[in-house]
Amino acid sequence: MNRMFSCALLCALIFAGCKKEDVKPVEINKNKIAELTSDKTTITLWSEKAGLTTGYNKLYVSLKEDNGKEISNAAVSFMPMMDMGTMKHSSPLEQPLFNSTLRLYEGAVVFTMPTSAMGSWQLDVSVNSVTVSFPVTINSTTQKHVASFVGTDENKYFISLVSPLQWKIGLNDLDIVINRQASKMDFPADDGFTVAFFPEMPSMEHGSPNNVDPVLKGNGHYLGKVNYTMSGDWRLHFKLKKNGIVIKDDVSLDILF
Repeated sequence: MNRMFSCALLCALIFAGCKKEDVKPVEINKNKIAELTSDKTTITLWSEKAGLTTGYNKLYVSLKEDNGKEISNAAVSFMPMMDMGTMKHSSPLEQPLFNSTLRLYEGAVVFTMPTSAMGSWQLDVSVNSVTVSFPVTINSTTQKHVASFVGTDENKYFISLVSPLQWKIGLNDLDIVINRQASKMDFPADDGFTVAFFPEMPSMEHGSPNNVDPVLKGNGHYLGKVNYTMSGDWRLHFKLKKNGIVIKDDVSLDILF
C-alpha cells in the first residue's frame, strides 16, 4: 500500500512539474504599440519597427485570457481606417494568421498617408467577431516606400516596398507588394503583373548591375534582387505589365541607407 501511495505521489509531482513548464510565458521580441482589454481578453498590438510609418508595416497581435493563458485559436482580423472628417477610407492589408513559432497573430497594413491635420488613423482588431479600436499614429518618412498610380486599364493601384530591417551594400532581397483599389474599403492583392525594374542613384547619376526582376510569389508579393553598390539615396524604377500590355511605364520608390 505504501509503495502504491509513493508511486502515485511521484506521478502527481511529475505531472505538476510538466504542467508548470507548459505555461511558461513566451518572450515577445517586438515593439509594443498598444494594449486593450475586452470581454476578459487582453489584446496587445505589436510592430516589427519602433514606430508605424507610411508604407508596409508588419503587425502582430497577442491574446491572453484574464488568467494569463495564451489564446492561439481565435479568428483575428484587421481593418485600418483613416478618418478625414468628410470621408473615411481604408488601405491595403494582409489579414493576420497565427504564427506558431512566434506565438503571435502575424499580418500587415500598408498605411497610405501619414497622420496629420487632414486625418487620423485607427486600427480595428476583431477577435472572434468582437472589435476593439486602436488609435495609431502614422509617421511620415523622407523615403517613399509606397506609391499610388492609375494604370492604362483605368484601375488605381498601390505598390509598396516590403523593407528589410536593414539594407546592405551588395545584393539584397527585394520584396514588393501590389494592391488594386476596388473601393475605398477594399484593396485586394494583385497577382497579375509582370515586373521589370532598375535601380538608380540620383545623386551620383548611376545604376547598378546584376539585379533580378521581381517575380510573383503570391498574395500580391513579387520577389527579386537589388544590388546596391554603395550606401546613399537609391530610386527603384518599376515597369508593370499585364498580359503583355504596359499598365504603368515607370513608377518609383525611394530608399536611403
